[in-house]
Amino acid sequence: MIKFKRPKFLQKLQPKILVFTFGASLLPVFVSSSAVWRLVEQPLIELEKTRLEDQVLAFRGYTAATEKGLTNLISSYANWTDLYNAVQHSNRSWIKKEVSAQLLFTTDIDVVKVIQSPNEEIIGSAGSQVLNLPIVKAKIKDLKNRNKLSQELIDTGTQGLVLLGGSPIYRSDGTGKPSGTLIAGQLMDKVWLRQFLNYSQPTTRLEIISLDGKFFVSSSSDWKPDIWEKAYFDSEILANIYKKRSIYRIQPDLGLNTIYAPIYSGNKPIAIVKLQIVGKYFQEAKLTLTRLFWLGLSLAVLLSVLIAHLLAQQISNPIIQLAKRSKTLAAGDLSSPIPSVKNGGEIGQLANAYQEMANSLTILINNLEQRVAQRTEELELARQTLEERVQERTVELLQTNQELEIKTEQLHTALHNLKMAESQLIQTEKMSSLGNMVAGIAHEINNPITFIYANLRHINNYTQDLLSLIYRYQQRYCDPEIQSYTEKIELDYLIKDLPQLIASMDTGANRIQEIILSLRNFSRHDEAEIKIVNLHEGIDSTLLLLQYRLNPHYDYPVIQIIKEYDNLPLIECYPRQLNQVFMQILVNAIDAVELNQEQSDKKIIIQTKNLKNHVMIKVVDNGIGIDNQNISRLFEPFFTTKSIGKGIGLGLTVCYQIIQKHQGNIQVVSQPNRETEVIIQLPYLLPNNSRQ
Repeated sequence: MIKFKRPKFLQKLQPKILVFTFGASLLPVFVSSSAVWRLVEQPLIELEKTRLEDQVLAFRGYTAATEKGLTNLISSYANWTDLYNAVQHSNRSWIKKEVSAQLLFTTDIDVVKVIQSPNEEIIGSAGSQVLNLPIVKAKIKDLKNRNKLSQELIDTGTQGLVLLGGSPIYRSDGTGKPSGTLIAGQLMDKVWLRQFLNYSQPTTRLEIISLDGKFFVSSSSDWKPDIWEKAYFDSEILANIYKKRSIYRIQPDLGLNTIYAPIYSGNKPIAIVKLQIVGKYFQEAKLTLTRLFWLGLSLAVLLSVLIAHLLAQQISNPIIQLAKRSKTLAAGDLSSPIPSVKNGGEIGQLANAYQEMANSLTILINNLEQRVAQRTEELELARQTLEERVQERTVELLQTNQELEIKTEQLHTALHNLKMAESQLIQTEKMSSLGNMVAGIAHEINNPITFIYANLRHINNYTQDLLSLIYRYQQRYCDPEIQSYTEKIELDYLIKDLPQLIASMDTGANRIQEIILSLRNFSRHDEAEIKIVNLHEGIDSTLLLLQYRLNPHYDYPVIQIIKEYDNLPLIECYPRQLNQVFMQILVNAIDAVELNQEQSDKKIIIQTKNLKNHVMIKVVDNGIGIDNQNISRLFEPFFTTKSIGKGIGLGLTVCYQIIQKHQGNIQVVSQPNRETEVIIQLPYLLPNNSRQ
């Protein structure tokens, strides 16, 4: 009997099912536990907030009672006929004895001031030095100008909060004008806070803080700044205080709960009251609730583990049996029954699917064997026929291939000749058009510039005569109006600058004539196509046309041209075509020098030598050079080492053709990142076959 070995995936299946079922059963437990925790914890937190709000309401009630008491006290003294008469007659001793000292001794009043009208004289003052503060003086003046009983809560900064009230002093019957103003105030200091704590519930601590975070007063002596309070004062506390809302801090771990509430003056927050109470009962209730929660959660987890184990057994056993049977199916046993076929649910459906698959495989294998036999006979017959056709087709392809090779070689030769003819035609047409245009421009410019140049000498003579005439007029006539106009037009500067201006114009006209002569020499439009010429003139004309590239105003440094000319004879050539060669080679040299950023001393050397039967022209630049792999391809049509848009690769090809037409030779030698030499050799006279 073969012992079945459980596959690896089945060894991992049961733990996975166990974990899945455990998690599925435990998830509702966690969700319900979290909901229960919130339902029970939230009322405790709300209860603590209610206790804190009650303390704030009690504090505000105590503050309102203080304000009411101060109002009643000021009103009773301000409507006293004896005080009215004492103020009117400036009886300072009576006011001090019966008002100032009496109020400070018998009441909670901390400051008293009596002001006489209309001279604003202070005839009675007692109590705290807070009355001397500028902000308090300003508020006293404001209260006095109101002409009615008023009071206001003031943030004095250094002295904390003071409740200040004032009222005009009238007779008891209310007749007559007020003789002065009675000002009284009460400091909200530690004594005032302790009186509140005596009448309210026991509170751990009560503090008053300014809106800028400064400490005013505390009910305890060991006040220390709160770290959380310093960190979140502006972003949390002050932001809600300005919105007239309170801030709660419930700290069950410390057993201490805090509230920050606004203190109003009128309808605006002026300070912050900080109340802290001991949360002993809240802490005990939360601890009990936590223990019950974890106990219930532990029982739920244990129950979930048991349920998960049972579910895993019910699910994994049928799957393992099906896995064993699937292995026998893979081995070719299609007749054995499939276990768990009669089971219900998804496992039974899976077993039925296995049974149907086994039946279908049996039918499919039988049909496949029959079709394989038929297909084998057909393939054998097709193989024999294909071998015969392949042999016939191979002979035909060999013949066709030979014909194609001959035609390809002919097309390659024709294409090369076509490219050479096309490049020469394009460049020849381009230079012909350019020569015609340059010759036309030179002819059109020559006439007006000749006229200008010829008349400059006469202008100079006329100008000298006019200046001499002006000088004689200055010597003989001293009219103030003429003198004023002379200063206005700066005649002395004009006399000095005008000859220099004419000299500059003469220099410019000479320069234009030289350029026109160079254009005519370069184009050679009005001369015969074959002529005996001086090569140095063609090179110099080309350099003159490229002067804007050699001496740029910006972007690139000046390129130095070094001429090392030998004594050359006149040679027979096509001048326009040779000028085209010089132009292309010098443009390439300038481009290469500009691209070499590492070379600061940029230069191009032009050498000419008179050899036995020919002349040699060498152009050397210290540009970027050319790679060795590109040297052999320089004269191929359309080959270029420049970037896209900088060249089409026809320049050196046409140069090569022109030099070949002269029965000469052109060679390029280059060292990358150092220099490039272009060497041209030309005979003295053109051969007869080159004249055709």
